[in-house]
Amino acid sequence: MALLSYRILIVTNEASEMQASVVLLKEWFTAFNDIYFAGRLPVPDFAVGMSRTRLGSLTWKFRRRIFGMEPYGYVIRVSNYYDISEADFKSVLLHEMIHLHIVSGRMKDTSPHGRLFREQMRRINADGWNVKVSAKIGSKDNNVPASRRRRMRVVMAAVMTDGRCLFSVVNSRYVRIVDSIVTRAAGVRTYAWYVSDDDFFAAFPTVRTPKGRIVPRETYDRLLSVMQAVDLNLFK
Repeated sequence: MALLSYRILIVTNEASEMQASVVLLKEWFTAFNDIYFAGRLPVPDFAVGMSRTRLGSLTWKFRRRIFGMEPYGYVIRVSNYYDISEADFKSVLLHEMIHLHIVSGRMKDTSPHGRLFREQMRRINADGWNVKVSAKIGSKDNNVPASRRRRMRVVMAAVMTDGRCLFSVVNSRYVRIVDSIVTRAAGVRTYAWYVSDDDFFAAFPTVRTPKGRIVPRETYDRLLSVMQAVDLNLFK
């Protein structure tokens, strides 16, 4: 029995929800880990929220070992609340990666943003980044709500057996679930996963089930030519 049909795929009205850019954080982290930390940083979990007080944060837990307490369970969180550029998001991530470098290496700094932190910050900023000790929330550079900012979305692009073209903006936590359903669905000729910050998708609901919108072939081809393909293995 098919688990997906034309009617199920086509969205009517569904409330939109926040799309976290966990995929991008993973991609950036992997690249920066190799470039600035010789690939030695432990890979944390990632989360994107809407914090008004912190652009980024690193959290971790401790477990007891024979030779003392060992940090583990690292999580890097980035706020999507403020309107900041991609370069600024990357600088925020690099800030938290410096903390991860110090904590996971069990180094003792003179303060939370002490001598060791500042040494790493200067080293990385020499490449043109803008890592700061802290970011002033509410400044003219980052006080625009996320609703007015271009943001990255996870998009499924599909072509139906009758030739119709479809886009679906999917919640990143449900990508694997949706993918498993679409794989077994009747009526779908081909499909693939992408990420895009195109404003075309701003009006799309972010779904958790296989639902989408039919678009003209020329629109489908135009957007597909500039969208970034994404590896399904990046989604847990």
